[in-house]
Amino acid sequence: MDNEFLDQVDEDLNDKSHEPATRGDVRNLALRVELRIVKSESKLIEQMNTTGWKFFAATIGTMGAMFTVFAMLITSSLK
Repeated sequence: MDNEFLDQVDEDLNDKSHEPATRGDVRNLALRVELRIVKSESKLIEQMNTTGWKFFAATIGTMGAMFTVFAMLITSSLK
C-alpha cells in the first residue's frame, strides 16, 4: 500500500488519540477502503481484458498459420 493511504487510515482511526474513533472516522476509513478495492478491481479487469485479447490474437494467428501449412501440404500431396 502507498504511504498516503496508510497516513489517511492512521488519521481516520485517530490512532494517536486516547479518544475512541467516531462514526465519521469509521465511515471515512470504510470509504477509503472501498475506493481502494474498486480501484484495484478496475485495474485487474483492465489487465485481464488486455491479456485476453492478446491471447485471442495469438491463438487466431497460430491457427491461421497452421491452416496455411496444412493447405500447402494437402495441395502438394494432390499433385
